[in-house]
Amino acid sequence: MNQKHTTQTAVAALALELVSTPDGGVPTEAQILPPGPFRALDGRPFDCAAWQLDATIAAGVISLAAQRQNDILIDFDHQSLNKEKNGQRAEAAGWIPRTLEWREGKGLVATNISWVGDTAELITSKKYRYISAVFFYSPATGAVLEIISVALTNTPALDGLEALAALARKHTTNHERESEMSPQELAALTIERDGLKSQLAALTAERDGLQTNIAALTAERDGLKSTLDAIEREKVEAALTAEKSQLAELVQAALSDGRLAPAQKPWAEKQTLATLTEFLDASKPLSLLEKQAGKENGGADGLTPEELAMCTRMGVTPEQYREAQSQKSA
Repeated sequence: MNQKHTTQTAVAALALELVSTPDGGVPTEAQILPPGPFRALDGRPFDCAAWQLDATIAAGVISLAAQRQNDILIDFDHQSLNKEKNGQRAEAAGWIPRTLEWREGKGLVATNISWVGDTAELITSKKYRYISAVFFYSPATGAVLEIISVALTNTPALDGLEALAALARKHTTNHERESEMSPQELAALTIERDGLKSQLAALTAERDGLQTNIAALTAERDGLKSTLDAIEREKVEAALTAEKSQLAELVQAALSDGRLAPAQKPWAEKQTLATLTEFLDASKPLSLLEKQAGKENGGADGLTPEELAMCTRMGVTPEQYREAQSQKSA
């Protein structure tokens, strides 16, 4: 057996006098409804003790206003609700942004109202004195539920409220909800909902676990990278130290066997190990006799140690070097 669930609502209208600015100008704010509990001068409401409106109740009204697709229209004498009945146009007197405000001690307030055309003159000249809000309320509690329509009017106690209520119901569906569903269908939906919640919880836990694993692996990777970088730096430094040591040994050996002259030492120490090795492989050592001759009488055949080193570098004998020098001098 299907069950029908309906939210019970009632419609009411209340008009409050517009208050001009201190300099007599048109107001850009207007009190829509006073704080509750409140009643109309004609005795309404008759189905509950009073209409109720406080900060908590107003929050729901403000939320519904914010969900509207368009700004709230202020018309003349609620013509936007009567136009289908009388066939007349519903002209805008002004517009209220979808941001109503609750103010303690004052109630529900429309702010930043923009008036259209000559409406401002109609208000300041008192041709229209009241702003009227039509609203849904709960007959069980009297709580205001939603603002339906706002209008400028000169009739605070509206005539034909029941007809207006019927028209208002045709223009909104926010508080009339019907659902035809069997208990079995409701139970099935509940089970499905609970299952989805469990799946969501499991997926959330799995995601959190994966995020923890990713963080741990990232930290491990960063640690390994730092270790590898340190090892690589040590290898490079060790290689440079070894090459420097080998270069020093090679220079000393070349100085000892005559492949390098003392004057060549600064140059040799600036070379790479490979470059110096290649140079020394092509050089010939000075003979012991040539060394002794260089010490005793300025070098074999009269050559100095520097000239003998040049012979070594060029791969020629002292005689060939001396002969080449003689030809240059001739």
